[in-house]
Amino acid sequence: MTKAVIDSTTLICLVHLDLAIKLSQFFQVVLVPDLVQEEVCRKHRFRYRLKSLYDSGVFRKCKTANEWNRRLLQHDEAIDPGEADAITQAQEQDIPVFLGDEKAARKIAEKMGKKSVGTAAILAKLHIQGILTGHPKELIRKLQCSKLKYRISNDVVEEALKRASEPIL
Repeated sequence: MTKAVIDSTTLICLVHLDLAIKLSQFFQVVLVPDLVQEEVCRKHRFRYRLKSLYDSGVFRKCKTANEWNRRLLQHDEAIDPGEADAITQAQEQDIPVFLGDEKAARKIAEKMGKKSVGTAAILAKLHIQGILTGHPKELIRKLQCSKLKYRISNDVVEEALKRASEPIL
């Protein structure tokens, strides 16, 4: 069973674009850690969207078994609680893929032997599979111009587009 664990930024962006459920093209299960769920549910009405993702059977809640590991990771690496929770879940449950956009968190996940995949890479992969109606660059501009104020460099977007044909795992 192909699994991934997702961080809040990637989840929020994919939900904003109405593409979160499309992760089922790559993963049978996408785990949403407690602290990620807390973070995204602070947004008005996001909990209803999250509930529909859970109802799909692809997205599932998960809870960190060892809080100390999460706290140490968060403190020592200076990353957000949701990112630390997601990376801790990937370690505890031997999940091969971390879905997140923050550079520091991605580097930590990769040091731990996890494949890091960001929003731009997901959009690029959906594009080459013919699943997207728009070009990934257009969708990223939509995220940047939205109230999300999504930040990403053009270099990261170009790299994601170049590597879109590579398998996630």
